[in-house]
Amino acid sequence: MEMLAAGLLSSGLEPGDRVLICGSNNAQFFTSTLACARGGLIFSLINPNFANASQLHYALKKGEFRAIICFPANKEAEFLNNLLNEIAPELKHSAKGHLSSKALPKLTHIIMAEEDHKHAGTFTLSEIFGRSNRERIEKLPNFEDWSTHQLAAIQFTTGTSAPAKLVGLSHYQLINGCRVAAEAIGVDTTGALCCALPLFKIPVFALVALAPFVSGTRVLFPSPSPLPKFLFESIKKHQCAQLLTNAVALRLVLKIALARKIELPSVKTVILIGERVPLDLLKSIAKQFQNANKIFNGYMLTEVASVPIITSEETSVVKNVGKPLRGFTIDIVDIGANIPTANRRLGELRIRPVDGSRFLGYGPTFDEQLEWINTGDIVVMDTSGGVELLSNKEDLIFDKSGKIIEHWTVEKAICAYDQIKGAQIIALAKDAPLIAVLVLKTSLCDRDVVKSDIQSLCKNNGLPVPDMFAFADDFPRINTKIQKYRLREMIKSGELKTI
Repeated sequence: MEMLAAGLLSSGLEPGDRVLICGSNNAQFFTSTLACARGGLIFSLINPNFANASQLHYALKKGEFRAIICFPANKEAEFLNNLLNEIAPELKHSAKGHLSSKALPKLTHIIMAEEDHKHAGTFTLSEIFGRSNRERIEKLPNFEDWSTHQLAAIQFTTGTSAPAKLVGLSHYQLINGCRVAAEAIGVDTTGALCCALPLFKIPVFALVALAPFVSGTRVLFPSPSPLPKFLFESIKKHQCAQLLTNAVALRLVLKIALARKIELPSVKTVILIGERVPLDLLKSIAKQFQNANKIFNGYMLTEVASVPIITSEETSVVKNVGKPLRGFTIDIVDIGANIPTANRRLGELRIRPVDGSRFLGYGPTFDEQLEWINTGDIVVMDTSGGVELLSNKEDLIFDKSGKIIEHWTVEKAICAYDQIKGAQIIALAKDAPLIAVLVLKTSLCDRDVVKSDIQSLCKNNGLPVPDMFAFADDFPRINTKIQKYRLREMIKSGELKTI
């Protein structure tokens, strides 16, 4: 780690410079991130599988990154190098560490982790290691002089409800967010944690990468694309007691394990983060992980780089994402919703950063020092403190009387119709017509018949009836999560036609 840190600084980078690390689950990705932190560089993690060059350009420009470290993507060889040449053609004629691009004026250093591919204007990771020596390591910044609350990382939000924003995170928040979550799920020196999620998600990285330093546990992170290739072998070989995953990935894991008749008796704890846990999945876990006696469900938040809300209570794990962990405080802000909630509190979830710190805020300055983070998530909290996710604030729909239309209930009812694969209810503005965006199971369905049947179904069940319909091949997504804001944009632009 210190060798790489010294190599990065000797290449012309300086403490405080920003480094975008494009990659996922491998040892050098892990080491690169820690090396940036050790050298006083500000790191950011991102999925290397960009849809196009404009996405990479947006990330580099938004974050004002001076360097990028590129690990192989799941797509074609030299994928990231090709994108960079498309964005900055000057790279082909630049000296290493001296890129001067009109499109990306801040970017100077391109570092490729694909050692077999050398290009003009780019370092390989081994070249950066090679620039290090004992003298340069001894001259690394003295971290004992640092404030633990200084900026360590900037991370893009998920971008499910709005275009991705950059969040500032301190060393203190990364370490203590990990400590609080690790203690809650029982990570300790006696077992091993196997991660089946990508490390470019900062809450996952903080928990998995820092847990060995915080709790002394062993961690394994097989390649996650699309399912960890050596997941079963890793669990068996190292007798992993804990499996970190999400509902989508675990469903695939269980399907493959059942087909291959694989048994994993060492797994005693399954930690699911990022979304609700369907009841059928919960039953499958009990059947196939015969020794799994504890199942966690948790709420992951980029702004705290942790899983601040977790539950393992059998009665609530399907419905709720949990209760706040020791070290995190939450509040429910009333949004003036005219909706009956019995004794439960409905509103926008806001959360304090881990105890002893303040939220550095969003870019470009990261100097806001805020007490609370407004998550934008609309939740219901029951009398025991359990939190249930309902929607994002930007996706709420109100009727003319100001009452919230429970679009999640309408969507669930529509999905029961046998020709519907997926349904999303949106509105373009307050009091605007209700639009049902549908994905059909087959293109042979008569859309007019489907529209009539859905309207009748809603009416007969006492639900709001959609005024307009649109049909899509699939919904726009980020990491399996549907982007409703993109659906609204697609309707406005005419990309999706309504009937």
